[in-house]
Amino acid sequence: MTASALVIANYTDDENLRFHGDPSFIGNPYDWSGVGRTSVSADSSVNKEWATLLGENYFISAVHYHPSTGDTITFKGGNLVSSPTFNYTVAGGFSVPGTDLWIGYTSGAISPTLKRYAFNTTAADNLSETGLVGNTLFINGDNVAASPGTITDSLVGTNQTEAWIEGGSTTIDSTPTTIDVLSSPINFDTFVLWENLAADTTNTVTRHEGLMQSGDSGSPAFQIVGGDLEIAGLAYSVFTAPGIEGDFDSASSGNEQRVGSLYSYTGSYTTQINNTIALVPAVPEPSTLGFLIIAGFGFLRRRV
Repeated sequence: MTASALVIANYTDDENLRFHGDPSFIGNPYDWSGVGRTSVSADSSVNKEWATLLGENYFISAVHYHPSTGDTITFKGGNLVSSPTFNYTVAGGFSVPGTDLWIGYTSGAISPTLKRYAFNTTAADNLSETGLVGNTLFINGDNVAASPGTITDSLVGTNQTEAWIEGGSTTIDSTPTTIDVLSSPINFDTFVLWENLAADTTNTVTRHEGLMQSGDSGSPAFQIVGGDLEIAGLAYSVFTAPGIEGDFDSASSGNEQRVGSLYSYTGSYTTQINNTIALVPAVPEPSTLGFLIIAGFGFLRRRV
């Protein structure tokens, strides 16, 4: 079985639907409360663009598909439909130069009970330098194809990094070696997750092999570091059918074709990300704000 949007092999509600509330959810025991989306309905039940928390009042998304100023972003404090709901208004945001990464922020602080995530900071010129090879990543997506789903339609699948596209290149650096090249270069470092099949012998097939779909752009791919979720990259695009040609099944003669998910890699842009975060307006401390108000009233009394 597969989900209707984020394609997941061996899909079950219990294992892959975050808000199904089952102990067998593959995302256990990690904290997913910092993964939110914009609300496009008055009751926050229908959600669209992705927002993943980084700090007190700022989050990361994709330049080509991110929350807009004035939008409401919604987070759930747990993995149950009944978990507390948190809504915040987007006050603005900045593109990270040279990437498809976007840092958004709210005008006020976001609840400290919601998870903040670190991001991969390992600079790389190829896939092996990222440290991701052989590690299973968790990928996020919607359960509704080509339209926004409800807050409960959040799915989690798995996959492994198997190809690299160096920023500015049209070549797919992959094992197995792929024949096809891009028609035009991607301007930032990108890693690829192939949708491997059970028969493939060259790459590892995970039990819940996942492939993102339209509407999943900006969703995070998480690696596990120190027993915690860490952002490895954000969903950027897909290789659609018939896919990219390569020898994915070395036991058979000839090449096969596989579709794949492309993720913008954070590690090559640590300085740019941090410089962009520095542009986010600080949230005033309540005590400081109160002091300024009191001082202002005192000044007015002296002028009377």
